[in-house]
Amino acid sequence: MNSASGPRIVLHAGAPKTGSTYIQRRLRINREVLRKNKIYVPVLPAVAQMAGNAKLLPLALGQRPSLTFQRAFPNIDIDALKPSEIVSELLRDWRSGSESVVLSAENLRPAHARPMRKLLPANIPCLVVLFVRRQDRWLDSYFNQMIKTNEIHEDVGSFLSRLLAGDDERLCRPDWLEHFQTWSDAFGSCNVVFYDEVAPDIFAAFLKAARFGSVPDLVDIDRAQVSLNVYELAYLLDLKAPDYREFMQRKSASEKASRQLGLKETRSILSDKDLARLRSAFEESNRRLIQTLDRDENQSPLQLDANRNSSSYCSLAEFYVSEPYAGFQKRADAIYARRNRRDRLKSFFK
Repeated sequence: MNSASGPRIVLHAGAPKTGSTYIQRRLRINREVLRKNKIYVPVLPAVAQMAGNAKLLPLALGQRPSLTFQRAFPNIDIDALKPSEIVSELLRDWRSGSESVVLSAENLRPAHARPMRKLLPANIPCLVVLFVRRQDRWLDSYFNQMIKTNEIHEDVGSFLSRLLAGDDERLCRPDWLEHFQTWSDAFGSCNVVFYDEVAPDIFAAFLKAARFGSVPDLVDIDRAQVSLNVYELAYLLDLKAPDYREFMQRKSASEKASRQLGLKETRSILSDKDLARLRSAFEESNRRLIQTLDRDENQSPLQLDANRNSSSYCSLAEFYVSEPYAGFQKRADAIYARRNRRDRLKSFFK
């Protein structure tokens, strides 16, 4: 049952690539069970197919929409979105006297903390839940996702440079101490969950961080494998500025080639230089966050790798000239060529 601390607003502020989509989808599929336990998960009809129910709020607050969002919702006028109206719609059916409400959006940023606090009712306690992940593993996953969705087409080193610069508001800069302090200052409470510690059961970790206690009869869902394997990632990175249609055809061909060849392995393509830049940018910040949370520094879940001396890392330059990749590339190119011929024939006979 919901904890005895009373109704509150729980704001799940991400971060991205820490199981947010899984949490959001599981909240959605268990809406009725959760509401019986006095936990309300609102859904906006206009964007019901999105996993996070509060994803429109960052956009309404001025954040540039991702290409993925624009492709999925081409008819939404971002400039016409009003944050107060979105909040009103989200909270319209909330029984604030007896229920807690969950708002979730992994693309919330520290800059949104104070505006979000002003948008939410001042007389209701609010709790922010923030999932974080050690930055080297996080960057692998984040970069992989951005390539897979064709948000970017660049090497990981240049992507890291843009991310560290902090100039692109669409990108999450993983200074978790800044995230924690900003949300804590605005809301008075921010519970940090370390993804690497709770990955086997992140939904239970979310419920605990939100102080909901145990909820019986929850339906589970499969966790989708969303990462490109190293063959697919290398193949897409090697494309020369493809348009969206070609990119999607190449991605489909690479996925089919992987299935045919039984390839699944994911490996990091971060270089020693990339790892050093991550340590320089975030090691001290991580240490201070661990201290602030009164955790053992010697067992920090944010301990970054010092180098690439592991089979989990891959040098793309060496990988591209390897026999296994050459075989994969040949298979993927052949699948792409066959599909292209079929498409041209279909167009010719229309």
